Amino acid sequence: MEELDEILAKHFSGETNAEENALIAAWKTEHEEEYAQLVSAWKTIDDLPLDSKTVKTFDSTAAWEKVDARLVDHKEVKIIKLKFYRNVAAACAILLVGLAGYWFINRGPNFESITNTASVPQEIKLPDGSEVWLAANSTLEYQEDFANNRSLKLEGEAFFEVARDEAHPFVITTKMGEIEVLGTGFNVKSDAILTEVSVDHGKVALRHKTEEVQLTAGESAIANSTGLTEKAVVEANYKAWKTGVFNFDDTPLSEVIHLLNAHYSTKIELITTTKEEPTLHGQFDNRPLEEIVDFIYLSCHLKAEYGEDVIRLK
Repeated sequence: MEELDEILAKHFSGETNAEENALIAAWKTEHEEEYAQLVSAWKTIDDLPLDSKTVKTFDSTAAWEKVDARLVDHKEVKIIKLKFYRNVAAACAILLVGLAGYWFINRGPNFESITNTASVPQEIKLPDGSEVWLAANSTLEYQEDFANNRSLKLEGEAFFEVARDEAHPFVITTKMGEIEVLGTGFNVKSDAILTEVSVDHGKVALRHKTEEVQLTAGESAIANSTGLTEKAVVEANYKAWKTGVFNFDDTPLSEVIHLLNAHYSTKIELITTTKEEPTLHGQFDNRPLEEIVDFIYLSCHLKAEYGEDVIRLK
């Protein structure tokens, strides 16, 4: 079976057979957004003069060599090769980039997308001097001309330390709301059903449709499908995933493990049959995970089993 990038290359060059068309149709059903981006990139680059075709940091020659052998018997191979050579970066970047940490892809003119595929937070310096700590499995998108257009999109969780620039508001769009700041530090947790903002210092506006709530240091609020919640005091460990500083005060063990897993690369699994969930009380400031696990199993009367990348408590 040909690799998907090879079939896509033939698809955009009009060279797929019935079986390959069926595979593309099935892939499109589950990846509508990615397919639309490939179509847009293909059309955009194809309409430009040949000498203006440029792509960012992508080995298009190597990518073409993967499909060249499949097409050598076609009369129009030179035309196809030329077209694909000019477009392979846009068509295959989403499929072929697989860095261990976070990676950059071009999703259109002057547009950058950063996804942290590592198991630990990654620090990012934005063009305006703002700093972002991007949690694992989170994505941040922004314009290349960010100093003049400080608009971003976030999926997942991130902590922002925003460079003050009153002439250019800093606006983050999520699926459930919009956050605007001038200069502050705050945490955003966003998924398909809610957006939670917790302010460390400064002032933040959280908006949802026609509603708005102003948050200052130590305050948090949530936007979901029903609107905005009232202000609340930030949770003790809202940025522990970034700082490594944990404060547990009779915290349920399942919550403790969830917080630790968001910060450390080695993961913890809780395997227990007890009817009442244990709780934990203690403070840890960037301590080794093994030290915290020792404290947990001694305090909660559990046993620990150490695997290659996982610690099991039971």
